[in-house]
Amino acid sequence: MEGGALNAHELLELAVRAVPDKEALYDRTRRLSYRELGEEVGHAAAALRTLGVRQGDRVGVALPNWSEAVALYFAVSRIGAVLVPFNPRYRTNEVRHILRHSGVRVLFVCEENAAVALESAPPGLETVTVRFRQNGLASYDGLLADSRRVPEPEPVPASEDDVFCMLYTSGTTGVPKGALVTHRCVVRSGRTIAAATRCGEDDVFLIVAPIFHVFGMACNLMAAVACRAKMVLLDRFKAIDALRLIEQERVTVQHAVPTMLNLELKCPEFDSFDLSSLRVGMTGASPCPPETIRGVTEKMGMRLLISYGTTETGTVTITEYDEREDRLYNSVGKAVEGVEVRIVDDARRPVALGEVGEIACRGFGVMKGYDGMPEQTREVLDEAGWYYTGDLGRMDEDGYVYYMGRKKELIIRGGYNIYPQELEGLLMQHPKVLECAVVGLPDPVMGEIVCAAVRLRPGESATEDELVDYLKGQVADYKLPSKVVFVDEFPATASGKIQKTQLRELIMAGGRSE
Repeated sequence: MEGGALNAHELLELAVRAVPDKEALYDRTRRLSYRELGEEVGHAAAALRTLGVRQGDRVGVALPNWSEAVALYFAVSRIGAVLVPFNPRYRTNEVRHILRHSGVRVLFVCEENAAVALESAPPGLETVTVRFRQNGLASYDGLLADSRRVPEPEPVPASEDDVFCMLYTSGTTGVPKGALVTHRCVVRSGRTIAAATRCGEDDVFLIVAPIFHVFGMACNLMAAVACRAKMVLLDRFKAIDALRLIEQERVTVQHAVPTMLNLELKCPEFDSFDLSSLRVGMTGASPCPPETIRGVTEKMGMRLLISYGTTETGTVTITEYDEREDRLYNSVGKAVEGVEVRIVDDARRPVALGEVGEIACRGFGVMKGYDGMPEQTREVLDEAGWYYTGDLGRMDEDGYVYYMGRKKELIIRGGYNIYPQELEGLLMQHPKVLECAVVGLPDPVMGEIVCAAVRLRPGESATEDELVDYLKGQVADYKLPSKVVFVDEFPATASGKIQKTQLRELIMAGGRSE
């Protein structure tokens, strides 16, 4: 891939110049070539200018995986503004916090979230509708039509170290924080993933992860543009829709979170689809159970790479294209080029190889900080540029990192450390289990006890004793769950990550049935 340091818009411009007539994207509503996408980006940039958006201003985009969202992301970059994307399914309190904290000048909304956005909007905020019309509000189509009568603005020179977007953390442990993410983070993460998965112009990406999340944005959208591939966008994930698109569009690349891959594998209609076009994929954002990895490689015929990263860091590690099976099933790979990783103790001193500690990293993707939150920034980012993830892991002598779970999720039962991921990996291998999560519950005697929340496959039934007996002989007795609850669904983030804090609260409140 040619080009040195690039901002996001420059990455797209390389593709537009190189393959203008190649199909760039399909979102089940529209098909655009790279030339047409580039033209729409130019018109959208002109429209933003007419709305008074200038370099450094913030632009909110609360849209699903639509072509308009893609165009807006690159248009915001073209004029040197800062993108503030967020989940269109957020409700009033979440939207109000983001709009007021970020100070966006313009907000693009879909019909699903328009009422919430208008109720939450501070005075003077310009709200623009996308794919629907509402009296008193400008529409995306209308703005684009008007913009065709004015010259497109020249791209604003932006360094790769400038802020591309502000991504709000999921807020599972407190008020969502706005991470200031650079062009270098999203562009280099995308290029790194594209190179690691050996992708090129002939590939077809299925983008099921939401592009308002760093995984969908950097590892999917930017990776596809970096190698000038075609993008197939799915606006709301359903396993059967994803499988249908793989067959229909002859998809070759699918980067998806483990939950999505697992649901595809366990879709009742799975065997009716032709998935022979699939070649490679990458998964991350949460641990991937060995059963899911095995299913993807054997049943979907897709080579799978495992990656690790966070909203605040971009891509940190990834496994090799031809990885050893034991490392593929157990590790999240080695640090990518341009990133350093070390494992540290509570005093942030490096620990010995093989010891468990906190994963820390430094490199191209580390955020500039949390917007307007210097104290919270200093808690996780030191003066030497090391970011402390709050994740537990260990490193072997070859530099491979093994993820052990969130530091705050470590269960300490009677003085023994229990890592939830170990039990989750075993439970996911049970033939009746569709999804599971292990959390610690307070106990007056032991300090904490282990609780397993389990979602069974459709039509299956199981008992607490059955699942505990399944684990016996595989783990030490002190790790066995003292409680098993059966759930119909899990509280989850937009990226598919189970919100364990909320799950724990629901279990303690009796909101889950056994």
